[in-house]
Amino acid sequence: MGSNTSSPWFGALPNESGPESARTRSWLASLGIERGPIERIQTFTARNSVAMLHFADGTALVLKQVDPATSKAVGTAMGNEETMLRLIPEAGIPDFARASIPRFVGADPETDTVIMEGMTGFTSMREIAKSSPDIPVPALVALASAAAGIHTTAVNHIIVNEKYAPQRIAFPFASFVTLTPSELASGPGMDYSDYAAAMQSVDESVAQLRDDWGPKGLVHFDLRDDNILFKSPDSERPEIALVDWELAGFGDQMLDVGTIVGQLLIQWLHTLRGDVGRLASSDAWVTARRNVGLFLAAYEHSAPLNTWQREAAFRYAGLSLLMYAAGRLEQIGSLGRIGHLCLFVGCKLLNNPQGLAKLLAPSTRKAGG
Repeated sequence: MGSNTSSPWFGALPNESGPESARTRSWLASLGIERGPIERIQTFTARNSVAMLHFADGTALVLKQVDPATSKAVGTAMGNEETMLRLIPEAGIPDFARASIPRFVGADPETDTVIMEGMTGFTSMREIAKSSPDIPVPALVALASAAAGIHTTAVNHIIVNEKYAPQRIAFPFASFVTLTPSELASGPGMDYSDYAAAMQSVDESVAQLRDDWGPKGLVHFDLRDDNILFKSPDSERPEIALVDWELAGFGDQMLDVGTIVGQLLIQWLHTLRGDVGRLASSDAWVTARRNVGLFLAAYEHSAPLNTWQREAAFRYAGLSLLMYAAGRLEQIGSLGRIGHLCLFVGCKLLNNPQGLAKLLAPSTRKAGG
């Protein structure tokens, strides 16, 4: 596909009216993408510039600028997301799960832009949780089914291809045991010492995950609540979209499962308003037990887990909570009450996954060890 040096997409889109609208359509046409009139532009807050073009025919396109450094790191012109989205069709993912993944449309190397089919009318899991802490059952089932479909797809023939060596993800969590005094002093935020101590207390559990890590299957790697979208979540068969495949690759599928469980727990912890004392009451765990239990039961209906996999999923959930706390330190300089709650529950999940598994998902059927 040829590119057009007069592209309007250099970090910001023009006012879509009159000549400017024609300019954007001309740029798309130069990439081999023919669409009708552009009705509106929707922008998003993300690491890189992201926008959605809404067309008169009801379709949409997502434009996403790629960090050149990321592209170089994975050895592709347009970065990891293009590589993974191009790979999806040949991976043999079941249709119901594949429908949740954005379709690659094109790319413009001159502006470092990946273009994907847009999914309109969706709401993020974050927004749904704001309306009610109880995620609708059909939405949890749809999420579990899509994730299980992706995770159980046989991709060994792709993993062994050296072409995809950059997509074999290395274990992503470092050890904090050898943290030097100078590193401790220079850590972000006033509560960094608390965070570092928590990470050191779970190092043995993290080491177990590290020892078992490998390119076992296809993983999204960033299934946070903003990357999980639903259309009509209360309907009998809600549509689901799993977006932002920038970090995806081949690793342990339990990291994805744990990340989702961790997100459900973070949403629930926010409802406690920082009251750590409520964790001692079984009534306070009702929402977490409901959401996590339903998700895991639905996931295991399609992809039964053995004892180690279930424990690993809960440990990764614990790491998800600890990473959320780290994010607060970097963004606002303090853990706050929610950050300290995340440290407490995260450490419990890592060091005693069996105990919290019984509390959070008592009805999930057991698979062979």
